[in-house]
Amino acid sequence: MATLTIRDIAKMAGVSPTAVSFVINNREGVSEETRRQVLDIIKRTGYTPNIHTRRLNLGKSFTIHVVLRHFEYPLHNQFALETLNGIFSASKAIGYSVIFTYVDEKMGFEQVIESIRSKDCDGVILYQFADFSLISALRRENIPFVCIDCHVSKDSALPMVEVNYYEAAYKATKYLCDSGHKDIGFIGADIPQNYYTATFSGYLAALKEANQVCNPTWLFTTSAVEVSSEAEIGQFLRSITLPTAFFCAGDSYAIDTIRSAKTMGLRIPEDLSIIGLDDLLVSRYLDPPLTSLSFDKEGMGSKATELLYQIIQEQPFETINLFPTFVVPRGSVKQMPVTVDNS
Repeated sequence: MATLTIRDIAKMAGVSPTAVSFVINNREGVSEETRRQVLDIIKRTGYTPNIHTRRLNLGKSFTIHVVLRHFEYPLHNQFALETLNGIFSASKAIGYSVIFTYVDEKMGFEQVIESIRSKDCDGVILYQFADFSLISALRRENIPFVCIDCHVSKDSALPMVEVNYYEAAYKATKYLCDSGHKDIGFIGADIPQNYYTATFSGYLAALKEANQVCNPTWLFTTSAVEVSSEAEIGQFLRSITLPTAFFCAGDSYAIDTIRSAKTMGLRIPEDLSIIGLDDLLVSRYLDPPLTSLSFDKEGMGSKATELLYQIIQEQPFETINLFPTFVVPRGSVKQMPVTVDNS
């Protein structure tokens, strides 16, 4: 059977090829009766419009360019997998293809913007990479874009999809407090600055609510986000009188903490409780499985793609989209015995 064309559909419907094109691309300019008639024929015949024809008709590439931060430490890259699945699914649903550019901290924005210019795309998703020189260049060249998990300041003019990291840190620390822990430390990264501020502030808020004091000797932060922090964390744990629990602002730091603690002969959670943030796939297969704060990573990818599509279509959109988090209890947090005050 020969492949159907727009002209064939137009002939079957008794309308012009232009009218069929308007229906296929959901444009105004045809009556509702014509629209229903054309859509019925398309459904009955299983007609799929040729992507090259759509590109010529609309002047679009139907391609999304994802600029993705690449980390040397594999655990940091695991976060991206589920989110990318969401981008793929949502892109397919709206008839878009996806291309990638991997970037690292050594790449300047000139290289990145040149990569974007060299690839035909209708819009860009910046994933965990938010160079403001790059953002300025995208704005100057009127290239639609969305930021995912870029840890940038909340800006009503900057379309973004983020996790509510303040809420996550608060919930994680509160879970430890509700589990009976009164000595709770913090382990995380001091960059990006907005991420550190959100997670550390959430940690402090939960301690304050539980009438607990933040002990400075139980705080550890690292700037080495590109590599494992296991050696640094091990040195830190050996240098202090340990609390009963740590909130780790990222599952990668929680995993490094568990490995370091076990090297010291500590038992998890009998001697030290650990809660993470991210709920990486690997975390549920640890010994013991890691209690962590989870969120809809695939949904974040879908939301970012839908948001970008709205911008491309010049439709109204919400600029700031924060995803909520929830505790996934597993085996790395000990429930402390309840002490009764008989005084």
